[in-house]
Amino acid sequence: MGRFAQISAALGKLPEARREEIAAIIETLFHGDLHPETALNDTQIADLRERLANPGPLASDADVEDFFNRLSA
Repeated sequence: MGRFAQISAALGKLPEARREEIAAIIETLFHGDLHPETALNDTQIADLRERLANPGPLASDADVEDFFNRLSA
């Protein structure tokens, strides 16, 4: 029996609520496969990679603290 078959059999023995929790996790992992209309195109992926490689200036700790202090005031 392959791993997928073993996992499928084990899932079948779980309570419905637990199976639904696991299904939500699996759906998140395979979101692009399940919803290809929301997947990024090649241009968007290239842009994302560029932004991750060169994120630009970051806020200082003091800036972040000031921001949250203003929110909580």
